[in-house]
Amino acid sequence: MPMYDYSCDCGTTFEVLVPSWSSPAPDCPDCGARTHRRPPSPAVHGRAAPPTPLSSTPKSWEGLNNGDPATITHWRRTAEARREFEARHPEHHTRQEAIAAHEGRFERAPLTYRELATRAATTGDANRAAAEASRARGGDSSGE
Repeated sequence: MPMYDYSCDCGTTFEVLVPSWSSPAPDCPDCGARTHRRPPSPAVHGRAAPPTPLSSTPKSWEGLNNGDPATITHWRRTAEARREFEARHPEHHTRQEAIAAHEGRFERAPLTYRELATRAATTGDANRAAAEASRARGGDSSGE
């Protein structure tokens, strides 16, 4: 049964569940006079917020609940929603970089190829650059 808003000439307003939209208006509970149906009050549901940023998506197998299909599907849909949102609103575009390492010491702050190249520019040794990045993140020199 739908709920409708009613008002009376005496100033009383109230809501009532009625069998259908064509049902007669109920009498006023205060004065007993005939009432009039009012336009419904607007209802606001949900929230207006952009989709989850791509930077918060899991970066490892463990982050995907060890490959749980439902978790993978959830994050794939979340990423697709964010890409569609960014296509409509380019001002919210999240910068993405290729990731060289994302596990171990790099789980919370992934090592990007840009950072690796910058660190390896002086020595030309990517392994040494990765070990240096690991040390900078609090790891040991093995590079994990």
